[in-house]
Amino acid sequence: MKFTAHSLFLLLVLTPVASQAFAQTSQANDSSRTIDANSSRHEDAKGFRTAAQLYEEADNYQQKKFDEFEKHHMPYDSQLAEKIRQEQRDLAARYAIQLSARKLEGTDSYYLGMLYILARKYEAALEAMRRFLDANPSASGEPAQNARAIITIQTAKKGLLPEAERRLAEFANNQPQLADDRYVLENWLVTGYFKVKDYQHALPHAQEMLAAAKLSAKKKGPFERDRMLAEAVTSISELELKMNKPDEAVSAVQDLRRLALELPSGTLYKLALQRLLEIAPNLDPFTSFYKDQITAGNLKEIVINEWIDQRPVKLADLRGQVVLLDFWAPWCGPCRETFPRLQRWHKQYKDKGLVILGITDFEGQAEGKALTPAQELDYLRDFKKKFGLPYGFAIASAADNDLNYGVSSFPTTFLIDRHGVLRFISIGASDLEAAALQKMIEKVIDEPAPALKKIEAGNSETLPKPSP
Repeated sequence: MKFTAHSLFLLLVLTPVASQAFAQTSQANDSSRTIDANSSRHEDAKGFRTAAQLYEEADNYQQKKFDEFEKHHMPYDSQLAEKIRQEQRDLAARYAIQLSARKLEGTDSYYLGMLYILARKYEAALEAMRRFLDANPSASGEPAQNARAIITIQTAKKGLLPEAERRLAEFANNQPQLADDRYVLENWLVTGYFKVKDYQHALPHAQEMLAAAKLSAKKKGPFERDRMLAEAVTSISELELKMNKPDEAVSAVQDLRRLALELPSGTLYKLALQRLLEIAPNLDPFTSFYKDQITAGNLKEIVINEWIDQRPVKLADLRGQVVLLDFWAPWCGPCRETFPRLQRWHKQYKDKGLVILGITDFEGQAEGKALTPAQELDYLRDFKKKFGLPYGFAIASAADNDLNYGVSSFPTTFLIDRHGVLRFISIGASDLEAAALQKMIEKVIDEPAPALKKIEAGNSETLPKPSP
């Protein structure tokens, strides 16, 4: 296992100071000099190095040690790793003492604060960052933003919310900043206000969390993206409930379900549905949501390597038909519970335009035995015959489809209408889910197919082009 050093932001994650890492600041570049920690203390006493150089050495200490271990192919040792981290904290604390004895100018207070962060002396870091910004009111760039962020977190944690508000506002109005950073800082203000039951002031920060999560989502993996979005909406809905606004709370969660359709994401849809059932257990989650027309869709093409009892198709080829993508796995017990209803729906609706595709992946094994791709394909053919499944199987060699559709559990089913719009997501094998899915199948089946579009020049007709 590879040794990896923790940056400032991972240090914040691993301590009570913050629940998440900042994304904005990277570690300083490696020093061009290799200085032994023991011999360097004599040079420090003579003031040979700047505050930035002291911080750089302390910040790089872990990574240099871990790189040496990696170079010598040393196996990972958690006790040794923790020893190195403690050495870094001790080194940072010594350098902070040395630096604090100097006359601090310019960015010296900032690097002193950063050394305190490495040493996990957060009260001292807060005071150093305050001094830095007070002495440099026009400071800009990464140091100023880091200082504002650290002050925001520390003051929010201590309940000094007016100061936290002021520094967060400064952070929001300056650069550089990333959506991840903004999300973390807004979250701290939500937590701070929630603790003192000031829900009215907490709500705007929860809404900013959601806005930041949506911006961050573009660069996130699907499951981290879904976690952030769900966390933000959970905060919003909880605050709305605390302010006796249950309709607004439900509306926020319903919006999250619609977003899950837009992405699309089975996982986010599941999280939103779970939250809805928590806050409104007597609400019919399906009738209430689907009483209006849903026009969400941002579907990626399915990536398939092998087909069983189905000619190779793309979703665009199926425009004009109703498509049910059933994500499943042979080892999944609940998936097998759904087979009878899938068989029934295929027989009942195939002549009305329903196409069912069973989406699964090659896994290199089945029933405890390692299999080659050819053997696994034979196994799936036999599996299909054994259970009498009349619809086509689509098999992928990688998890692209699961990632593109945010699938984290089986079975997960996506219902796509004749226009290529995702209209429904069903998670699991419960009777409630099955009834809702069948109702939606019938609703979508009864909707008219896309109107034929005439091309005047050729006096011919074509179906509308699929959405990108």
